[in-house]
This record gives sequence, structure tokens and C-alpha cells, in this order.
Amino acid sequence: MMMHEEQSAFESMLARSLPLSCAGPPPRPRTHFEDLPNDLWFCIMCYLPYTDLLQLRLVCKRWRDLVNRPYFMSRGKVIVTERNLHAMKQHVERGDSNIRFDCVELRNLRHSEELEQFLRLVGPEVGHLQVRHAPVFRTLDGTMPNLKILAIATTSFMDELLLQPVEGINLRQFVHLHSFECDGVSLDSSQKLLMLQQLRHVENKVRLRHLQFEYRTNSEAALLEVLSDHAGSLEYLDIFFSCSPDRLTGKWRVVFEKLQRVHTLKLSGNCHHDLLEAIVEALPAATPLRHLDLTGMLSLTNDLLMLIACKWKSTLRVLDLMFCVQLDGRCVQALQHLSGSLKVLTMAYCRELTGRGLLDGLALKPNYTLQELHLEEVCFIDEESICTLVERLPNLRRLGLDNCRHAVTNRTLAAIFQHQTKLQELNIDYCVRVTDAGLVGFGPKRYPISNLRGLRALNMRGCHNLTNRVLMDALRLPELRSLSVGYCNRFEAEGIAAFTINCPAVEKLCLASCHQVDDRAVESILQNLRRLRSLNVSNCPKITLHSVYQIARHGENLLEFTACGIDGLDSSAVKLILQRERPQLKQVLL
Repeated sequence: MMMHEEQSAFESMLARSLPLSCAGPPPRPRTHFEDLPNDLWFCIMCYLPYTDLLQLRLVCKRWRDLVNRPYFMSRGKVIVTERNLHAMKQHVERGDSNIRFDCVELRNLRHSEELEQFLRLVGPEVGHLQVRHAPVFRTLDGTMPNLKILAIATTSFMDELLLQPVEGINLRQFVHLHSFECDGVSLDSSQKLLMLQQLRHVENKVRLRHLQFEYRTNSEAALLEVLSDHAGSLEYLDIFFSCSPDRLTGKWRVVFEKLQRVHTLKLSGNCHHDLLEAIVEALPAATPLRHLDLTGMLSLTNDLLMLIACKWKSTLRVLDLMFCVQLDGRCVQALQHLSGSLKVLTMAYCRELTGRGLLDGLALKPNYTLQELHLEEVCFIDEESICTLVERLPNLRRLGLDNCRHAVTNRTLAAIFQHQTKLQELNIDYCVRVTDAGLVGFGPKRYPISNLRGLRALNMRGCHNLTNRVLMDALRLPELRSLSVGYCNRFEAEGIAAFTINCPAVEKLCLASCHQVDDRAVESILQNLRRLRSLNVSNCPKITLHSVYQIARHGENLLEFTACGIDGLDSSAVKLILQRERPQLKQVLL
């Protein structure tokens, strides 16, 4: 210690004695980890398991506030199944459990005394409940007094083993309920109607903020009454029209005129033009609508889109128009109205759109607001227009151009790699004109894909002209998390081995129908991609049981493994090995 102090003193004296011309630049101050911005902390926290996040909450108030964000807290969902119910109940009964049960999913369960006892133990903690393939509604009675969010997904009111109907759920007991979702799959229409009627203010005094429900003819009156009762509090409304409503739209107009607080509106299914027009006209312009999803709304016209753009041009941030096939080049004016506010735009499968129309509507001048653009299957975009478009949209984070075969070429990729340096996700599935040169670097200035240093997801399924050269020389992406290259039949073990070295952060990899992929490739993947969570090698005929043994040896972080359509793979042997060696695997598809 004394020698170290003397050396430090000597160095300080020597530095003071040096002339200014000899002294180097002053050392740059080092940033303390507590001074890192929140965005960077979010990236770091995404890698931490839930138990570590709970410990991180104890460090300081700032970290507690960051961890308490809904994104992180939702990762703590407890999934209860027949396989783990007994062990989980014993764990809770011991009294030393550190598991939080504020978010619970009941999956593949039937009514039993053990389940009832378990729910009585943990029920008071549950604030968010999801029921999936579990007709256990009678078991919920009186066990969850603090429930706030209830989601019923793909659950029948019929006990499949006893072939007997089960009792419905009593929603009146959940006095704190503010969110109700019911996707309608396999549910008896009379039971659904009963649940909807229980949400009336005459039956229940809750104030719903979030409602997702399926429209059926027999439930129209009850649905409109519920919407009217909760018009003052509803902020999120999602209606799926499984059948076409009546042409008389007066009642719908009256109800939607009352919705003053809705910020997210999703309408899908069989909704005719008269009703859609009535809803858009009735919804007040003062409503703070930020997210409008009209996926599959075949009745949406250019004039209706113009009305939407005029009413909410200052508030609308997310607009989803997938499969709105009546839209064409005449919707340019509506897009121009929204170009200053929209952050996310989806116009996939709107096949009448042209590249010139999109350019005039979204980027007549540089547009710094738009961050996500999805144009999958828009066939009539030309190369010149898409190159200009990506140049005038410099802040894109996600870009979807799947099957835009005429627009996506090597020249298009060069423009993307030059101007879209903030891109995090790029989808170019089935863009068959793309070759190795487009990814390695095309044109006189040769901009490679490695320019996209922050790229996290890359989908190139069906780009069958790509070879090992792309894997060896182009894909040098340190932030890449997900790669899908299915049906790229020229990729071989050597290229995949190089890719695993150049992209070490990959967590999800799909090599389905890459016929040259063999056991050597899988071995490289498992040895080098230490963060890998999901691997898909379906229809890769060269895969044998040796790859399964490699998973048993090196796949400690693997959670999903898919190997369908491989004739030489004994599925029973695979399941036996993985159940014994890798019980943590959540999904194995063979």
C-alpha cells in the first residue's frame, strides 16, 4: 500500500512538472453507471430474469420506478397447469414463498378441490387473471376479491372429459374490475350474453376502462347498453364482428357519441360500410384517439379514411389498415393530413396502392415522425419510389416489405443501409431479387447491412438466391436478436458457423426448410449462441439425433425447439431425451 501511494504521488508531481505542450489531453470523465439514461437501463433490464428485477427494485427509488413499469411487471406472470398445481400449492403452504401472484394464468385445468384450496391461498393477491382452456369458473367464486383484469381466452363452458356444461362466472363479485376481455372462441353464446349483462350498471358498479368482446346478433342490445353505461370511463375498446349487424345504425351513433375518453379503438370482422361510417362520424373529434386498428375492414373507403384523418390528425399515432383493400392511390390526401403525427402505419395487403401515392402521401418532404412502416404484399410499389421513400423517412425503427418483389432489389437494400441507420427490424421475406451483393454492399459506395448496427430482427425467409457469403461476410450485427432465413437452401454449416461468431446475441433462429443444414450447423449454433432461446430446424432432412444430444449438452438456455417434418428423427426418442436432460423446455414441436 505504501509503495502504491508513493508511486501515485510521484506521478502527480511528474505531471505538474511537465510543460503544457508535453502534457496530454485531460482524461475524459468516466460516466458512473447510475448516470446512464433510462433507455439504456431498459435495455439492460430486458435481459434480467424476474427474480433479479425484484432485487433491483430494492436498490434505489429510481430503479424501483423503472422496474415497476407494466412491461417488466407483466413478466412475472405465474402459469398454473395440472403438472405444477400440486407443487405450487405445497410451496405456498410452507409460508416462505417469494413468488408474486398478482398476475396469474390458469391453463389446461379442470375444477378440483386442490385448485380451489390453492386459489383461496393466493386469490387475494391476484389482480390480473387469464383463463385459457380451463373451464373452472365455479372455482373462482369468492377467491379473488381484488381482481382488476379478467381475460377469458379459448375456453369452453363444456367440460371436455365429462362432456357436461359447467357453471358460468359471476362478474358481480369483482368490485374492482376495470378490464374485461373475452375472445369468444368456443364460448356458449348464452353464457357470453349473461357475462355482458352482468357488466351493466344496474347489475354492477364497476367502471370499465378496457373492453374486448365479440359481437353477435343476440348480444347487440346488451353490448350497446354496456358501452353506454361505461362511456364515461372506457379508454380501450376492441370489438370483433363475427356477423354483419343490422343496417339500422341509429343506436350505434347514439352510443359512440358518448365515448369521450377512448384512446384505442379496434374494429375488425364483418362490419358493413354503413355502420363503420356511422361510428366514425359519431365518435367526437375531441376524443383523444391515438390508436386506430381497422384490420380486415373491407368496407373502409378512401373517403372514410379522409374523414378519420381530418378528425384526429393531431392525436392519431398508430393506424393499422391491413387488408383494407378498397384503399388505392386516392388516399394520398388522407395520408398527407396524418404525416406529421403518425408514428406507426400498417398498410399491408392494400394491393391497390402505388409507390408514387405512398411517396406523395407520407414523404413529400422529409418525415421525421414515422417510426414504423409495414407494406407487406403491396405489389405495385416500384424500386425508384421505395428508394426515395426510405431516404425521406430517416427515423424508421421497423420496416416491413415482405413479398414486395418488384420494389426490393439490391439497389433498394443499398438505400436502406445508407439512410436507415436507426432501423431495428427489417422484413424482406420472399423478396427473390435480393442477392448476396445487396447485403454485402451494392453500387459504387457499397453500403453493407453491417451499417445497421442497432438491427435486432431480420427476416429473409424465401430469399433463395442468398448463399454462405451473406452469413460469412455480411451479417456482422452485434445487436441482432432474431433471424429468420427459412427456405434459403444454399446456407451450409460453414456459413452458419461464421454467423454464430459474428452475431453472438441471437436469441431466436429459424432455419426451417434450409435443406443443407446438418448436425454440424446445429452444433455450432448451440456452442456459440449462448443466449439462444428458440430454434426452428423443421424440414431440414440432414438433422439426426446427434443434434438432440447437442441440445442436451449445450442448450441450457433453450426454451423452444421445433423440428417438424424430419422423417429420420424418432420423435419418441427426442421427447425422452429432452424430458430427461432439458426439462426447462417450454415447447417442443416434432
